[in-house]
Amino acid sequence: MTHEQTWPSAVPATSPLHAALLAFPIACFTLTVATDIAYVQTLNLLWLHFSEWLLFAGLVFAVVDLVVRLIELAFRRIRPPWPAILGGIVVLILATFNNFIHTADGWTAVVPYGLAVSIATVIAMAATWWLGRKGVRHV
Repeated sequence: MTHEQTWPSAVPATSPLHAALLAFPIACFTLTVATDIAYVQTLNLLWLHFSEWLLFAGLVFAVVDLVVRLIELAFRRIRPPWPAILGGIVVLILATFNNFIHTADGWTAVVPYGLAVSIATVIAMAATWWLGRKGVRHV
């Protein structure tokens, strides 16, 4: 009995490490919207602090993921689509700006700009996913 192993014809676009690291910023930035809404509804400062920590953790993992992605680009020579790269930069800028907004005290840290930028960050992440889903270009 023979068994043939079929190998994929294309190299995967990202490493499992990149995929795992990317999950953290997606979860953190999305949960920031939920904790901002919870703060607006309850005025409990605990939700504001959750938002601050989620933004910080998301940014840390995003920077680590960026370093991993740059190493992959240097050694694997795989280029993601330009709209996805620009979208990722926009997401990082929005998340950093949102982190600075959330350093204010109390109500002004969330309403109106904190919640708006949190929602804009999630929308930018969804747009980046949509723009980058077509695949990669091999050089």
